[in-house]
Amino acid sequence: MKISRERLSIEQVETGLLVVPLGAGEPSPDVIGLDLATGGRLLDEARKRHEDPSRRGTASLFQTHGTLPADLIALVGTGKDDLTQPTTWRRLGSQATTLACAQRASRLAISFGAATTGSIRTAAAAAAAEGALLALPGVRWRKSKPAPVEPLELALVGVGEGTAVQKGLQRAAVLAEGTWLARELITMPATELSPPEFARLAQHHGRAAGLEVRVHEERDLRRLGMHAILAVGRGSEHPPVLIELLYRGGAKKKRPLSPRHLAFVGKGITFDSGGLSLKTPSGMEVQKRDMSGGAAVLGAMVAIARLGLPVDIRGLIPAAENMPDGRAYRPGDILQSYAGKTIEVLNTDAEGRLVLADALAFAAAGAGEAERPRFIVDLATLTGAASVALGREVAAILGSDRKLVDELLSIGRETGEATWELPLVDDYAASLQSRIADLKNVGDGGAGTIIGALFLREFVGGLPWAHLDIAGVAWADKARSCTPRGAAGFGVRTLVALAEGVVSRRR
Repeated sequence: MKISRERLSIEQVETGLLVVPLGAGEPSPDVIGLDLATGGRLLDEARKRHEDPSRRGTASLFQTHGTLPADLIALVGTGKDDLTQPTTWRRLGSQATTLACAQRASRLAISFGAATTGSIRTAAAAAAAEGALLALPGVRWRKSKPAPVEPLELALVGVGEGTAVQKGLQRAAVLAEGTWLARELITMPATELSPPEFARLAQHHGRAAGLEVRVHEERDLRRLGMHAILAVGRGSEHPPVLIELLYRGGAKKKRPLSPRHLAFVGKGITFDSGGLSLKTPSGMEVQKRDMSGGAAVLGAMVAIARLGLPVDIRGLIPAAENMPDGRAYRPGDILQSYAGKTIEVLNTDAEGRLVLADALAFAAAGAGEAERPRFIVDLATLTGAASVALGREVAAILGSDRKLVDELLSIGRETGEATWELPLVDDYAASLQSRIADLKNVGDGGAGTIIGALFLREFVGGLPWAHLDIAGVAWADKARSCTPRGAAGFGVRTLVALAEGVVSRRR
């Protein structure tokens, strides 16, 4: 999508679709101006079609029939949403793209007359552009006759010039690119995205962005003592790998990561059959998505590198394929983890926490680097219980550090990647105790999301840590704000905002 800033007034803009926000209360000056230009018909028709055309999400389309340079005008209701907040404009930009695609418009214009000051307008423009880019039609794979997709140009009306505007638009483009990278990886079938291929693509995209990418292969994992990752991948013809992404704050010369760098860990199970604890057919058909956490970490690391944020970050993606064959790990096996703790396997379908256990312990140790990280954040499609509890639009968050969890909750509200905290109930940890090993990989009953997080907590070495269970939000069964139907790329923008927050606090 090409993005430009339109200097003409709203009544003079030549475009296929002109989108104008309509909030509760008195119409904004741009709505009043367009209403006058249409002889009062714009608002009159909107009120005839909708009881309340200002209700959030309502779209009132008006065909100009050549009376204005814009072919179509859409009054998009924002209700009582605060038009000084970027979240409102991000949602508006997303809906604008959806409307433009439905109307097959080649040029989309969004008016920012309702943003009252220059600084608000600058933030609004960046947020609307981000939403518009994120809502472009989803990834299509292997369609023999794909529907034609017309290129869409976005014009921002009434924004003005300036370095701040340009930087905001560049950031929006980078965030969207990182999210779309994650979405494309998640959409790939498991036949094309094996763990080694995941590593190859991470090298390709990571190095292009300026990351150092290390791939720890099967022999390296054995040398490191990462027997949990090795066990999960043992039943597949594709060997497991640990993908390590290193970003040194934009430094041109290679150097050790600085003290208290950040650590991001993403589950990278490229296909999960459940192993010998086999999933049902319906449960298995969507399991190519089980690497969504790893895809989000890669997308975020690429975006952070392209933004040039002055903060050191280490990303880890334990990638494996959980398959049943004669070599597959079994219920009853006892695994030695990288942290030294032993794990009794009771269910081979609780494999995500096993690969994360090795990766989290590796991150916590700062292995290969001088210092341990400031904090660890992991993302994983870990438990179906998360979607049972919170549905398909809110991720579960659990953690050991109050400030880190609060910051992630706040970021979720700001980015639209919504999260809700579940408690780490210490009493539930007793259900993970094994008679013959240090831990079991599953608990005794309910509270699956909490039990999974408590298991992971055992491997973070006492560091500040937060876990995002994205099982419910990694895939959109129907289009929602900023997400077309399909892979969501959830977490990319959250991780970028978290890194930006560390930078801003230093200043």
